[in-house]
Amino acid sequence: MNLPSKSLPALTVLAALTMPATAFAHPHIFAEARLEVETTENGRVSELRHVWRFDEVFSSSVMLDFDRNGDLVLDNSELASISEVVTDSLSDFDYYTSLTIDGADGSITLPEPIKVSFQDGQLLMFFAVLPKEPLPLNGTIAVGVYDPTMYAAIEFMTDDDMMVTGASADKCSTRIVRPDPDEVIAQNQGSL
Repeated sequence: MNLPSKSLPALTVLAALTMPATAFAHPHIFAEARLEVETTENGRVSELRHVWRFDEVFSSSVMLDFDRNGDLVLDNSELASISEVVTDSLSDFDYYTSLTIDGADGSITLPEPIKVSFQDGQLLMFFAVLPKEPLPLNGTIAVGVYDPTMYAAIEFMTDDDMMVTGASADKCSTRIVRPDPDEVIAQNQGSL
């Protein structure tokens, strides 16, 4: 997706690792994702909004693990338990979100726990991460969404699932980059 660049340089959104489901390699968990890079009127990135919908197999295992009363419905307290576990465990991995500004690592923060829901037999997660420092829309901003351990595949099914939104979206150009799965596997043989 390329938008014409106006007064501000490019905002680049890097796609998630899309891994083939091969018998010998990770991942074991699959999620369809959406990412919105929200911009402000004064030309800054304000937040990175994520929505993840997990596959039915993983979702059913979460149901089994967290449905304490065995009624096959995740009530609010059970969903809160999932949120707590996921929020804590993903903090070590920056919530599978990588941010670079002109090639240098940027930092993010999670302002509130990850929200979870269970709809149509699938686990959904909603959350936003914020840049720790003000992030003006100049230079090259790259956002990657992936599990560095390759245990989970966060997949963007179409380029439209990654977008720049908000008041300054029209001042950005975007480029979607999808890594070559074979190259990623070759580079990470030690961790597979």
